[in-house]
Amino acid sequence: MNAIANVKAQLRLKQWAQQVDECQKSGLSVSAWCKANGIRTNTYYYRLRQVREYTLDNIEVPSDYQSVRDETDISFKHLQVQSPLKGMQAAVIVHLPNATLEVSSSAERSTLEAVLLALKSVC
Repeated sequence: MNAIANVKAQLRLKQWAQQVDECQKSGLSVSAWCKANGIRTNTYYYRLRQVREYTLDNIEVPSDYQSVRDETDISFKHLQVQSPLKGMQAAVIVHLPNATLEVSSSAERSTLEAVLLALKSVC
């Protein structure tokens, strides 16, 4: 694409983006806004798609961003479920490398909140 055609395309996309913005901020339905502005509805949606595609193609991604699709970054930790010790009535037991949390079914909410806050500071 030559320089003049490129500039024209950029200006057209900028105008279309402004129209899309106006439509979205108007509070009207797309069809009502298009009728009020003399634009066919299918033309509006074509322009919307063009603006979105251009934006996606030209968005700057931070250099430290890692794609969610990169499956090599995803890992799972196998958690071993252990039975409570005999005589204990724990509803939940969480074993961590540097702490163990055991919550009985009769624990008060305030106690549980305090324990979770303490555990948060450890982890």
